[in-house]
Amino acid sequence: MSALSDAMRSLQDAIDRFDVEAAGRLGLGRNDWRALRLLAESGAQAPRALAAALGLTSGSVTTLIDRLEAKGLVQRERDPDDRRALIVRALPAALALVTDAYAPLAAITGRISDRLGQGRSAAAAKQLLDLARLVEWAREIGTA
Repeated sequence: MSALSDAMRSLQDAIDRFDVEAAGRLGLGRNDWRALRLLAESGAQAPRALAAALGLTSGSVTTLIDRLEAKGLVQRERDPDDRRALIVRALPAALALVTDAYAPLAAITGRISDRLGQGRSAAAAKQLLDLARLVEWAREIGTA
């Protein structure tokens, strides 16, 4: 493997460990945490969209939503665009949990960004986004 592939896997492993530990501190399973993050970061989602994003079945995502709702972290609402459909929305408590969990990482990256300056920080962010797109592309090829 190349040094870049090794570095990417190392970053992925570190992110996975970070997420597993964050979920554990909150008493959540990994998929529950992933769902909460998605809802906090992207806004309300239809259960079907949430299932697709997480790679879960509709039954699994229904059970996941039930658990998060019982913990007071999400609520089901009627979709304002289609009153027959439901959406799931993260509640303020969930938004605070996600923000708090990522606060140490946000603080560190903020200091690094300040040290790099605007131009170099933007270039580093672009490289990370390009690598994320590369991983998505590899995933799509692997599933084709």
